[in-house]
Amino acid sequence: MLKLCFYTEDVEERCREMLFLYICSMSIKKYIEKKIVKHLPALARAVQRSMDDDKKIKLILGEMRGNPEMVDSLFPYRDKYTVNTKMPEKSSSKEEVMKQIREMHAIESAPWKSGKISGSFYHGDQDHYDFLNEAFSYYSQVNSIQRDVCPSLTKYEGEIIAMTLDIFNGAAVNKRNPEQKASGSLTTGGTDSIYQSVYSHREWGVDKKGITQPEIIIPISAHPAFFKSAHYLNLKVVTAKIDANYQADVNDMESKITANTVMIVGSAGNYGHGIIDPIEKLSDIAVKHNVGLHVDGCLGGFILAWAEPLGIKCPVFDFRLPGVTAISADTHKYGYSLKGTSTLLFSSEELRRYQYYGQVDWPGGIYISTGFNGSKSGGLFAATWAAMVHYGKEGYMKRAKQIFEVNTRLKNVVCSIPELKLFGDSLFITAIGSDAFKIYHVNDYLKTKGWRMNGQQHPDGFHFCITGPQVTNPNIVEEFEKDIKAAVEYAKVQKGDPKSAAMYGGAGKEIDPSMYLPMLTAYTDVTQSTYPF
Repeated sequence: MLKLCFYTEDVEERCREMLFLYICSMSIKKYIEKKIVKHLPALARAVQRSMDDDKKIKLILGEMRGNPEMVDSLFPYRDKYTVNTKMPEKSSSKEEVMKQIREMHAIESAPWKSGKISGSFYHGDQDHYDFLNEAFSYYSQVNSIQRDVCPSLTKYEGEIIAMTLDIFNGAAVNKRNPEQKASGSLTTGGTDSIYQSVYSHREWGVDKKGITQPEIIIPISAHPAFFKSAHYLNLKVVTAKIDANYQADVNDMESKITANTVMIVGSAGNYGHGIIDPIEKLSDIAVKHNVGLHVDGCLGGFILAWAEPLGIKCPVFDFRLPGVTAISADTHKYGYSLKGTSTLLFSSEELRRYQYYGQVDWPGGIYISTGFNGSKSGGLFAATWAAMVHYGKEGYMKRAKQIFEVNTRLKNVVCSIPELKLFGDSLFITAIGSDAFKIYHVNDYLKTKGWRMNGQQHPDGFHFCITGPQVTNPNIVEEFEKDIKAAVEYAKVQKGDPKSAAMYGGAGKEIDPSMYLPMLTAYTDVTQSTYPF
């Protein structure tokens, strides 16, 4: 256990500055390249390419260790608190432990409370988090599997699913077919929901269609969780193009359906631009070819659902469409619950049952779980239920209306600047590009003013995902307009490459693309390490 220097105000300020710089970076990939790549050009691209991945990772880890700025960004608290490289010999008081937690929380909360951070913090009011944390605290020690001990968890989960099915028109399933009933499960996040859906559709294809080599058709704009799930579950991924509107190309998707296809995917809306794919047309081809259709509403589902009730034009993407067999929607985003919850909805109870796992001959007793995960905290069930019941349709619609309005005003700002362009016309995301200059110069400038956007590639751009902190800052649009206009002027006179450009849309000149994944691997290793790593 390393005992380093004691707390000082100077150290706290240093921690704030380093952490803020880290949070303001466009992306992990870009940030890694910015911090590491400048040390690597001494190795020719051909040499980089010839190295195996283990050697590349070792090289990158060495460069990370020797880069003070990178070390500071990853371990900003190493000089302030004890670094626990092994189990402490003695106990620490609750007051001492909480003091550290409170101090780190205060440092890390400052940036997002300004409203200058894209996405990530969806509600943004501390009193709401305090309310949810109280609900969580009553069940934090409860395992959701043990319903005989805490039957209230059945109330929470059942009602969460029922409320979510209501806003996504689950009743339409039963109206079409009185013998069929929409259903769902509470999961631990969007990736969990997507994984369970991919698994369920795979098992359905094996069981009902005799498919032995299942395939999934995914537009290139779909979330990486679909690719990851297919990788883990050994499904063949068939990618489909997007069209000029950045939507899934329906004709291309249909042309790739085979006898082995178990499901196709559409987003509502996609992460990059917040755009809703042509779900109605995808539904038609899903019905025509008898394949599953998963609608990914992990990001946008819980806000787009309120557009139509508010009288705002929005394509239908839910169970009113007969081809939709599954919908994922994260309660921990625009559902305003605590992190670690999502919902997965199915068009039938039969399809949901494919995700279950049961074992009746285990010496430990009869076992069953709703999916891959076993234990889940009952606290998250209670907190999610609390958020949904507290807000109700009235509260969700009020907040959605505010977010839609702020986003519209921000899009109008972008449209008023000739050098900028919008990608699509999302209701909750302002996605920005440029044909006049390298758009990441704009991002470089915005970072100096405290903004943190989400970088995109293919094509180059960045987006501003509008959430609660933008609603609660009454001057956010004016602040953004001032800074982005100045950023455009800055970009117009830049001659070199942007600081945040290298990995987005056209790799760096000195780095061979074969280095990218090892760089990300090295970074991920370090984020699970202690200092010194």
